Amino acid sequence: METKQDKPTATPFKAVRLAASAALGTLNDIYYRELANAKQNGKPVVWITSMTPIELVYAFDGIPFFPENYAALCSSRKVAEDLCKAGEARGYSQDLCAYALCTFGIMFEKRGAFGDPPPAPDILIATEGACATHPKWWEAIQRHYKCPMIIIDAPYTVDSETLAPHQKAYNVSELKEAVKSLEAATKKPFDMDKLRQVVSYSDQASALWDEIDAMRAAIPTPISQIDVFTCLFPLVTLKGTKEAVDFYKQLRDEVKTRVDNKVGFVPNERFRLIWDLFPVYHNMRLLNYFAEFGAAFVTDLYGNAFSGRLDASDPFGSLANRYMSFFMRAASWGKAELYKKRAKQYHVDGIVFHSNRCCRNFTAEQPDIGAILRDELGLPSMSFEGNMVDPRGYDDAQVRSKIETFIEMLEARKYPKK
Repeated sequence: METKQDKPTATPFKAVRLAASAALGTLNDIYYRELANAKQNGKPVVWITSMTPIELVYAFDGIPFFPENYAALCSSRKVAEDLCKAGEARGYSQDLCAYALCTFGIMFEKRGAFGDPPPAPDILIATEGACATHPKWWEAIQRHYKCPMIIIDAPYTVDSETLAPHQKAYNVSELKEAVKSLEAATKKPFDMDKLRQVVSYSDQASALWDEIDAMRAAIPTPISQIDVFTCLFPLVTLKGTKEAVDFYKQLRDEVKTRVDNKVGFVPNERFRLIWDLFPVYHNMRLLNYFAEFGAAFVTDLYGNAFSGRLDASDPFGSLANRYMSFFMRAASWGKAELYKKRAKQYHVDGIVFHSNRCCRNFTAEQPDIGAILRDELGLPSMSFEGNMVDPRGYDDAQVRSKIETFIEMLEARKYPKK
């Protein structure tokens, strides 16, 4: 006779930090110090969007700055809400991308994550490769700072793995036009050898990240989703530098040691999950609440958005291939196919969707993806609403209640009691 399933209970959990975290903190400090001193040192500050080839900026000895990444930092330091409100006070809607809304607050209030604002851009580069809103957002920034702006047009593909020859050729031509514009803006000649070196470093960092990502399939998984999100910083901001390569070598070796010794992020790993899309930067510890029930996130796609192999012998062609082929450019069925592969490879028990209020462009398809995974793999899912940067509208108690219900369902499926 069946008895009622015992309700899973949470066990207090304390994450074991990576030794590489110290090196990561040092890289952060050095980067923001160089950014603050860029103008005094004669280096152009270049504000760029996601999926702008950062390699071009480093090839011109510029300092790249991602407002999106910086808005995430503002959120983690609990100053984003006021900055978003400042953006709203200037007429921008709360429904706007919170990365953009926070950036407008930074511009108007002249303050940021560390008090002083980031340095004003000398050059702006945008592309709609990741999001169609980027060029309009950058136009608003350009009107405020009145500096040169470069738009790299990006053709849309049917999925993330098919790039037609004419699409690649078009994007290569766009990248070469961007180089001419950078020559004019920086008054420096383009150095192909410098670009090849930058591309080589970028490729090495991506290869190391892919190796780390593959090791997450180990049972137990060696690192947490928080580790993944925080350790993305060099791949986002320092890609194309030797410092990023050195960091990922250290991280790779540490993760491999954990795998070899069967050291898991969760001491008693019972459930293996997929995390879909954006982190909740103002409440990253939410991820550890899953760990209290023995659940570990073992894979995601967002963490791989910034990697991608390159070829130094064909820098422009490989940059076009890399930046035109990544998961966020795929239709819902294309993303579902990627998740189906990962669900099998990483031995997954379920998927968690963060339905980001301010990014309906990418979260609207989550129900379709969840239905495909449920119907074809029998994979259960949970979804909760939040905002990646702005804490308003996020109900932590409600989300934790949903997590407990989801864990209870996973428990009944994976460990049934008779």
